Amino acid sequence: MPSYPYHLGVQIDFANGPSFGNPLLLDDPSTPLNVGILADLPADVVDVSDIALTVSTRRGRNRILNKFEAGSATVILQDDNGDWNPANISSPYYGKLIPLRKIRIWIEDLSINTKYYLFSGYITSYVNNYKLGFDDTSSVTISCVDGFRLLSNIQIASVPLGVVNQYSGERIDTLLNLADWPVSQRAISTGSSTMQVDPGTTRNLLDSIQTVENSEFGGFWIDAQGNAHFESRTEIIQAADAVIWTFSDTGTDIPYSGIELANDDTVVTNDVTVTRLNGTPVNVQDATSITTYFTHSGIREGILVQTDAESLDMATLILNARKDAAVRMDSITLRLDDVSVTDDRFDAALGAEFFQLINATKTVPGGSTITKELFIQGLQHDITPSSWSLKILTAEPIIQGFLLDSTVQGILDSTANVLAY
Repeated sequence: MPSYPYHLGVQIDFANGPSFGNPLLLDDPSTPLNVGILADLPADVVDVSDIALTVSTRRGRNRILNKFEAGSATVILQDDNGDWNPANISSPYYGKLIPLRKIRIWIEDLSINTKYYLFSGYITSYVNNYKLGFDDTSSVTISCVDGFRLLSNIQIASVPLGVVNQYSGERIDTLLNLADWPVSQRAISTGSSTMQVDPGTTRNLLDSIQTVENSEFGGFWIDAQGNAHFESRTEIIQAADAVIWTFSDTGTDIPYSGIELANDDTVVTNDVTVTRLNGTPVNVQDATSITTYFTHSGIREGILVQTDAESLDMATLILNARKDAAVRMDSITLRLDDVSVTDDRFDAALGAEFFQLINATKTVPGGSTITKELFIQGLQHDITPSSWSLKILTAEPIIQGFLLDSTVQGILDSTANVLAY
């Protein structure tokens, strides 16, 4: 990293188990109650920050599929001594270089001794790269994935406590219990919709959770600290009421180094069908949009809401948000090589999380500007010893609703502020 007071940290824990952090050990002052976590085995942690050559992290939602995907990271470590070669019996890590060991990546503000996590997950592979030329460096490339991988590996046939009238967040908690997911690594909202009884079909655990996520019209992901995070539809609607960060190229807001604009029909949906489990298909269309853009169908099926009326509400909300094409801002790139303690770019880069509302302005040829309010949908960090950039993936809110007393979403004649369900 450059010489400003921010330090890249990478730490690997070779101990078994999914929990991140230091195990709570009796009579150990380094693991007090507010720091230590309950664990089966002591941590076996090695800090590899000083030999990290490059770090890349990717977390977020697929805009086309409209779903969160597994977060990933790639870390390249310098390995002049062959310590990261699993066949090297002299390595201090001999016998430990196996898949699914825990890894955490962070940026630390040395001025206040605070860590900002970028990624917490599990190693899937180690690939050794041996020195070939005079200027080459022997290294190991470590590929990583977040907790979605653990959840997708578990097959279930039934959820004994998946009862009728259970709120969506309660159902997700029930599913996480089947995986023995640590309670200390959950941030689960109660939810706004109640679910049918679990269908009792064979599927993987992640698919089951994402069915509940879609039924709620909420968001489920693994956050940068490795927590399973679920936000309800109501929380997402409320998040669209307050801009957290403002970016522009006018010199008055947080500056960016690049912005991607698109004007196409990628997300247009004007023929929407939603079918709940054991329900009747509900279809809504927009004739004007179909005439303009031709038919773009979208199907959501097998959701667990309890009435066809709620399926209709969901279909209508999707149609209202997606029936028209417009210029999109797909991403904003921040260069963070030269940020200072007082630079808002740093605060934005490390305070950003999904479903935060941001405002972005782009000046276009001719002197006009394009301004959008956008939800953060993805975060991609790329870091080397001399560079650091962040790409913020964005999308216009698909879930918006009328909010009383809101100066943004409480305007009665605004076409964007529809009554949500």
